[in-house]
Amino acid sequence: MRNNAKVHYTDTNLLHMYRFLSRTNIEKVNHFALLLFAFSINFPQKIVIYTLAFWLLTCLPILKFRKVSVLKNVPNIPLLILALLFFGRILIAIYHSDLSVFVLKQLLDTQLPLFVLPIILIFTANKLLELNKVLIMYIVGCFVSAVISVIYFYLFRFGILDPYAHLLFVPLRDMNSTFSDDVILFQRYISDFFKHRAAVGANLVMATGCLIYLVKQQVIGLKSWHLVAVCFVGVFFVCVIYATGSRSGLISLFSVLVISVTYLLFNKRKKLVLGFLLIAALLSGCMYLKTTRSLMISEISSLDYNKIRTADARFEIWESALEIIKANPFAGVGYSQVDDLLIEKYKTKGLLLFAKERLKTHNQFLQFSLESGVWAAVFYVLFLLPIYFGKKNRYLSFSFSAVFFFYSMFEDSLILINGVSLLTFFIVILYLLNKEETIIAGE
Repeated sequence: MRNNAKVHYTDTNLLHMYRFLSRTNIEKVNHFALLLFAFSINFPQKIVIYTLAFWLLTCLPILKFRKVSVLKNVPNIPLLILALLFFGRILIAIYHSDLSVFVLKQLLDTQLPLFVLPIILIFTANKLLELNKVLIMYIVGCFVSAVISVIYFYLFRFGILDPYAHLLFVPLRDMNSTFSDDVILFQRYISDFFKHRAAVGANLVMATGCLIYLVKQQVIGLKSWHLVAVCFVGVFFVCVIYATGSRSGLISLFSVLVISVTYLLFNKRKKLVLGFLLIAALLSGCMYLKTTRSLMISEISSLDYNKIRTADARFEIWESALEIIKANPFAGVGYSQVDDLLIEKYKTKGLLLFAKERLKTHNQFLQFSLESGVWAAVFYVLFLLPIYFGKKNRYLSFSFSAVFFFYSMFEDSLILINGVSLLTFFIVILYLLNKEETIIAGE
């Protein structure tokens, strides 16, 4: 009997060991998939779709299926709002008889992660992951992809990859070229090489915020060479954000810097004042640069709306969108009618270039209002509020909200799969961090 018991005990130990090793290997694969996903966000949508799918598939073996109450937990309110927004938009699509358009163009192209997100969160709300490792992998992925982006650009700039590139898009660099010229060209042509520059800006601003968060978490045991590496990566991110020429990226960057100074130095008044002075100096230096003046345009700095509205096409696009929304405030015009109505509005205003290029609204709040009604934009605003999460992750939640608010103000952030994927990733991160805080408090 004792021998049988020993054999059974040994078999049980081996089974537990096998399960432990299998789970460890699965989590390693999941972290590798996450690294690929973070790396891909700065690149075209097809790459992001595959890496996002790979990451989500590697999440499945480590899910825990438990009943989670969405309504009783305050941090789960954004999840509920997101679900209501998604299913409400489906009902509006049915109302406008363009559900097929929603499924084929909206759902499969960009909205699918928003549908997957509630499922992921419900099944992972009770899971504790090593969040710092996840954030480090995200930062590493962003850094490597940004380095490759810059190298790739200069390989074209010097005519190494394509000796005839200057005949089509990027002029060759010569002895008279300046770094300012490089930045302006990078701003103009980044979309041709990688993807939307505003999405790159939002991604790198979030990576900068994560870097600051990790420094705050590890500040006591941080070695000097670690601090040098962190400063190098942070400065590199800031430079690439600036070089992208993304207005929303630059505004988000300074917003996150203000949040960071407040977060790091709130109880140290003298250092807090010094931090804000440094941000003001950085902003002044940024505005003084030639590339900033060419980007921000003198008419915008005049604060004269009559000049501003003609300085950037977005203002006239927003005006056109608002006129359509005023006529259809409750249910919008439907997904299939947005482009046609915008083009018709552009033609009546004499904006023939807009009609030819079929420009979108460049504003996610207006895009939601056009497609589904003002209620959808309101739900999106409520979803982005940074008040649902605990004290420990307040910095990340405020940074996330600031980045996506400005990103959504200047671009259709959820039309790109990159934007939706970034949104999905950070909501998952906030939930994991909130759960980690809850578990530690319980212990």
